[in-house]
Amino acid sequence: MTQKESSKGFEQFMAMPETVWLPLLELLQQSHLSIESWTLEMASALYEQLEHPNWAPWLEASPTTMAGRSVVFPEGQLVIKDQSCLAASLSMNRIQWNGVPATLPNWDQVAGIEVTDYSQTYQPAGNTLVMMSMNVAPEAKGKQLPTKMIDYVKLLAQHLGIEHVIGSFRPSGYGVAKKADGFDLPFWQYCLSTQEGSDKPVDPWLRSLWWNGMQMIQEDPQAMQVTVPLAEFELYKSSFKPEAWVEVSPGVWECEEVGSWQVTGDSATYTEANVWGVIPLT
Repeated sequence: MTQKESSKGFEQFMAMPETVWLPLLELLQQSHLSIESWTLEMASALYEQLEHPNWAPWLEASPTTMAGRSVVFPEGQLVIKDQSCLAASLSMNRIQWNGVPATLPNWDQVAGIEVTDYSQTYQPAGNTLVMMSMNVAPEAKGKQLPTKMIDYVKLLAQHLGIEHVIGSFRPSGYGVAKKADGFDLPFWQYCLSTQEGSDKPVDPWLRSLWWNGMQMIQEDPQAMQVTVPLAEFELYKSSFKPEAWVEVSPGVWECEEVGSWQVTGDSATYTEANVWGVIPLT
């Protein structure tokens, strides 16, 4: 790979001093990695290799949605390649936010209520980048790809004149932790829990973000909500981690995910909380 080819993902930054973007490019080159915006044509492969393996079926973005995001906000849809293999992805939206925590929306409101390809919510002159979801391939875990991605996002924010980089972050270990605690573990208590003798969060994903300077702002209590017909809910129970499903009270189901299901009549609704956090730009 030539220097010109390997710097493809950094072309938009080349008006900046090399001292800003070149160290990250060199670090990626040493690991045989590259970062670029994903394209419409990559959506199916990204879904199969990164989105589908990392999300419950009722939460994953479809190939159509991923393709739509690449059209609405191409600069915010990022993929890390390990040579030719898809190693990690990040989807972001751009919105306007006044910096006041009380005015934060929820994840669904940023993604779009009717469709989640950002077509209803993207603001091209917005001052805020919202990290919506990040996926890492199983074989690429441990390579500090989230850090490399976030370093790139900081460059992108500087390039776009962004004031805030935030996310409604999903504490990945909460589902298992609340099961181990008999389903009585309060969400925010878990999120604030730290490893003994340190300030590092107990939760693996929040801890990874902590290493990158993420500061928790507040709970996003109804970040994601999905309602499906009862037949579809029963299909999830039989096909997605069938051994994990527990009815903890009449009509309330847990399945080792962050959120819970509530069955009402002929439908079921999944609701989960996330954590609003900010990534400092300096």
